[in-house]
Amino acid sequence: MRANKRGERTNTISSLLKGDFLINKNSQKNFPFILFIVILLLINISISFNAERLIIKTISLEKEAHHLRVVYITTKSELMGFYKRSVIEEIVEPLGLRSTTSPPSIISKNEE
Repeated sequence: MRANKRGERTNTISSLLKGDFLINKNSQKNFPFILFIVILLLINISISFNAERLIIKTISLEKEAHHLRVVYITTKSELMGFYKRSVIEEIVEPLGLRSTTSPPSIISKNEE
């Protein structure tokens, strides 16, 4: 009896792998359901690939944002150096401009 069950199992597995169940008239009524399952599997695979692509793109954009932040901070610190009076004087000195050494005088208007 045991050999009979083993023979039935191997027979069932081999018929399943061969696709014999698709030829059977009783299983033909299940084709719409099988087609529905296949479509759901394809949609699931498509969504999985789309999610992986979005994750890779997100990681790439996060790296780019970090790099741009570093560039922003570096550029900002360099520009902050240009606001110093000594740096401004060095930049405009070749143009013939220089700082005044005398204090500003007040001009008043005489109204008579």
